[in-house]
Amino acid sequence: MHQIKDFPLVSVIVTAKNEEDTIESCILSIIAQTYPNFELIYVDAISSDKTLEIANRLKNAAESKKNCKRYIAISKKAETPAIGRNLGAEISNGSILAFTDADCVADKDWLENLVLHMSPEIGIVGGPNVLRHKRKSKITTAIDSVLATYFGSGGSPQFYQIKKDRDVYAVASCNMAIQKNLFEREGGFDESLRFNEDSDFCNRLLRKGNRIFYTSAAKINHFIGIETYSQFVSYFYKYGFERGKNAAKDYHLITKFNALSLAVMLTGVCLILLSFISNFAFTILVLFITIFVASIFVISLKIALMNTSLLLLFYVFSVFLSLYTVYNGGFILSYIFRIK
Repeated sequence: MHQIKDFPLVSVIVTAKNEEDTIESCILSIIAQTYPNFELIYVDAISSDKTLEIANRLKNAAESKKNCKRYIAISKKAETPAIGRNLGAEISNGSILAFTDADCVADKDWLENLVLHMSPEIGIVGGPNVLRHKRKSKITTAIDSVLATYFGSGGSPQFYQIKKDRDVYAVASCNMAIQKNLFEREGGFDESLRFNEDSDFCNRLLRKGNRIFYTSAAKINHFIGIETYSQFVSYFYKYGFERGKNAAKDYHLITKFNALSLAVMLTGVCLILLSFISNFAFTILVLFITIFVASIFVISLKIALMNTSLLLLFYVFSVFLSLYTVYNGGFILSYIFRIK
């Protein structure tokens, strides 16, 4: 059995504002980690509910666990999550920083699996961000199924359930561990970004030759708050809008899938306009739409059959169409038209 001195101290940093429904489950999942040498730093962004009160109440539970060496809960005004994460990093004692959110519940071996893959060559590691819900329904099953595919997630490790351990271009800030000296050298997260601060941070690391590693064993369960179709549409419109706004400031935030999606939508718009004056353009438009819809239908049917529910086909197909429409619509409005 290894001694504790063989395990570097990991500082787990959790940030939140008004997450009273999930903060207890989050903190309890952290202090129950099998990794034998970590501290927990909770940064509250001036919650108006009982989030901070609950976090403070759990201090005794944390101190009763021998693996948790220190527990701190502080409150400070933070306009963006990046501010809270950077503050947590500043007051941390660990040589490794691990980040997650207050609406996340970690598997008990989460930290152990993240640290396992740290090396002189790999300074940042992440894992699956598995969506969870308060209640299961056809629509939540459809949403999870769509986002778990490459076609639905665009290959983003934020949602795509990658099966094999490998290098990736980014990991989500709700499931990220990084060597502290590398974090400090890069200057931490961009505090001006409300969304995509993790994509921005990882992109900066990649451009300087750093490897980013993904391991499927380090799992976070994320209660993201998408329980209904309307919440799904609202979330991904905002997600696309903020991505477009941030990409307008830094083109590096445009992924290959972003570029492909935009090209498809703009091609469709051009064909629609040309079809009023050209029969050939109209024919191409019909073929274009047929191929696109058929591709979505085939993937939706496969998901429905895997779940042994043909009724799910309707839900999955609708989620796919809605996802592409609202995400790309939001992206275009903020990126091309600069709507704020």
